[in-house]
Amino acid sequence: TSEWNDDDFTNFQMSKLNIHPHFFQFDNQASDGVISGFSYDQSMRSYMQFTKKMKDGHHVGMPMPMNAKLLSSTRAGDKTIKIQMADGATPFHAGADIMVGIEVPNGRDARWIKSMSPDPTKGIAKDGKYTITFTEGMTHAHSAGTIVSTEFVRYRWWVDVDLGLVFWHDHAFGATTWPHGGIGTTVVEPWGSTYHDPKTGKPIRTGVVADIHGTEPFAYGRNGSFREIVVQTHDTVPHTAQLVTKGNPPGLSRENAIAAGQSISFQMPKTMLEVAFPHLNGGTHTTGGGFNFRAASLSARLKSNSDASKMFSSRVHGDPSTPMISAYLGDNVVFRLLHGMMNETHMFSLSGHGYRPERYDFQSRMTNALHVGIAERYDLATTAGGYQQMAGDYLYFDGRTSHLSEGSWSILRVHDKLQGDLKVLPGNEDSSKWKRGVVCPSGAPTKNFSVVAINRALDFNAKAEDQIEVDFERKLILANAEGKIFALEGEAARTASGGAPHPLTLRANIGDCIKIKLSNRLKSGNASMHINNVAFDPMTSQGINVGNNSGDQTVAPGSSKTYTYYAHPDYGQTGSVIWDFGNLTGNVRDGLYGGLVIGPRGSVYRDPATGKDISLGNSWKADVIIDKSYPENRNLENYRDFALYFQDEDNILGTSFMPYLQNVAGLTGVNYRLEPWSYREDEGCELGNMFTPCVAASSDPATPTLKAHAGDLVMINIFGAHNEQN
Repeated sequence: TSEWNDDDFTNFQMSKLNIHPHFFQFDNQASDGVISGFSYDQSMRSYMQFTKKMKDGHHVGMPMPMNAKLLSSTRAGDKTIKIQMADGATPFHAGADIMVGIEVPNGRDARWIKSMSPDPTKGIAKDGKYTITFTEGMTHAHSAGTIVSTEFVRYRWWVDVDLGLVFWHDHAFGATTWPHGGIGTTVVEPWGSTYHDPKTGKPIRTGVVADIHGTEPFAYGRNGSFREIVVQTHDTVPHTAQLVTKGNPPGLSRENAIAAGQSISFQMPKTMLEVAFPHLNGGTHTTGGGFNFRAASLSARLKSNSDASKMFSSRVHGDPSTPMISAYLGDNVVFRLLHGMMNETHMFSLSGHGYRPERYDFQSRMTNALHVGIAERYDLATTAGGYQQMAGDYLYFDGRTSHLSEGSWSILRVHDKLQGDLKVLPGNEDSSKWKRGVVCPSGAPTKNFSVVAINRALDFNAKAEDQIEVDFERKLILANAEGKIFALEGEAARTASGGAPHPLTLRANIGDCIKIKLSNRLKSGNASMHINNVAFDPMTSQGINVGNNSGDQTVAPGSSKTYTYYAHPDYGQTGSVIWDFGNLTGNVRDGLYGGLVIGPRGSVYRDPATGKDISLGNSWKADVIIDKSYPENRNLENYRDFALYFQDEDNILGTSFMPYLQNVAGLTGVNYRLEPWSYREDEGCELGNMFTPCVAASSDPATPTLKAHAGDLVMINIFGAHNEQN
């Protein structure tokens, strides 16, 4: 049913809604929602509408919906009703099914019309009053004034397999209805499941967060009961959009910037906040992100408290308004992830917890960061507390900077003690097992690194101009005087004055315990290290002040802190991005990022040019020498390993419009380097030889060149270091 009345603004006096599902089996003639070919109309108009805008004696847009009201009350068992049709509405007819009490939850009666008096086929009643007789009596009593309508649709879907999360949305006025809530999900649970409120244990039928009780499998190696949360990422919701100021013409007023982005279906509030990432550019506004039509705006939090190191702290700001999920150590947890709408790509990251993107495939890579495209969905199963069973608050978030700023983040809260507002899951009732583990197992090889955060101006191409105008007053930036980087302590002095550095790249092996001492030598502001795809204690080594976790996990200038991680075997060979959360909105963009590359157990790393052992060094490239004494490595061969870090800050990137509406602007590069086409063109390149040594000053581009012999095995680790493109 629909309560969306006709208006001039969003539906042009033609309100209409339907539901189009993905994945289900259905009769496309009657339950597809999409009205195509000779299919029946599967849409509905508002049952709440009883007046209609008129012009020159005729209705505007679509006719009045077929709505009426009871003229007198009825009792259960009655087969006859008296109604008054809405003014201008087409009357019902014999053989139609209508619903009495359509607005009454659990009190509706849908019945077939046997006859009507007067008979509308012989002439419409001038007063709009009719007596209707049904083919059978009604189940419920109804009071006078109750709505009677034919504006409803029954969809019948066949659930033939364990589909997990199933997406559906309106297919009548989608571009208008989606941003206002015209999307939804149906979760197909394992056979025999029951659904419960996590706080009370009572049965529920709907809800974003639920406890699912059962015995059947729901992912590889997992069966039984689990906690569940549906996470619908979205964009194109005007209420959460934020103002972008960088890259716009000088003198553009706030009012004009907002007006430039308004449209019939996208009306942004005049009180919208500026984006929390001040260097983000591309258009006059972000597109409006969130989880499940909820947002915990970082801009609003910074306005309340300017300390960027405390943005995610519930101790400072309270819990976020986005859906949170709580669990006990060892509970199975499933994140039902959906990109519900509408124009952009998103990235989902769950701190400290690994999951398989393909939940039933044991060979599916284990990760905790995942790109998700338009209408894409995943069912991500994990264990509360991570591999090493650590209680605390963990951040989950959309890694795209614009949507993170808008408020696309929340918390997974893992307890090790019984809570009054969280029921125990069947199968994990023994609270004596809810004990915090240790990060690094006894006997695990330990690697120690001493890292510093320093100020370091960055020039992405020493031979090109610092800025290149790509559109009117929009510039591609190739130099950042406010740059900041991570470096090993022993190379800090050389890095500060030497050639262009690369992002910090550390290397360890499967099964290693990794200890990183971070010293903050920045001129101002806190720094930290957050690393994904490794195990850690969220109370001490998450690198983020999140939720109710105690203490400060960031490092003030002049201070140091040691973070401890474990390269759990289930993550396998992987790349782990390093982000600063001391000031996420500025430092990462300025270069305070890096990577931890995890290789096969026992591996040694050598400089490709000199053969020097760099196992404890910092290098974006390395030759990996396999230790075949480990049985798991017997079929592996030595290989060359590279780490490439892509960054950008243009809000136009990652949209569904191709070609992009504007040229890419802002600070953009690979490993703090950039080779712009416009620069190469000025140096004599033509489109046909853009990627050849056509620049007079240099044969190789400023960006990293990967070198290997024919036949060499090569591993390339790609990091989305700071970006809109993901």
